Amino acid sequence: MKRTTDHKSARRLACAVAEATINRLDADFRLRGQVNDLCIELFDRWCERRELTPLVYLLHAWPILPSTPQATQALFAALRELRIFHAEALDDLDHKLIEEIQLLASAWC
Repeated sequence: MKRTTDHKSARRLACAVAEATINRLDADFRLRGQVNDLCIELFDRWCERRELTPLVYLLHAWPILPSTPQATQALFAALRELRIFHAEALDDLDHKLIEEIQLLASAWC
């Protein structure tokens, strides 16, 4: 009887761990999608305005391939440096979009 109970407990624990992992991966996937959408919007805006400096910073770290924590951190760092060193090249909406990406980054990390 004890062996059966241990087996059921182990199985329940394994299922709970698998479900938590799936939920985390699903949340990560959604966050990556949101970040990607915001980056596409920045890319389109900067191409349209021919803003080369912001494009260089963005394209240095985006698209996020491979989708690893280091790759996402590189994107967040590049956008942070862009805001620090070249704020004059950004308009209000650019700043807002980058802030949204940084907010997502804080939830992600």
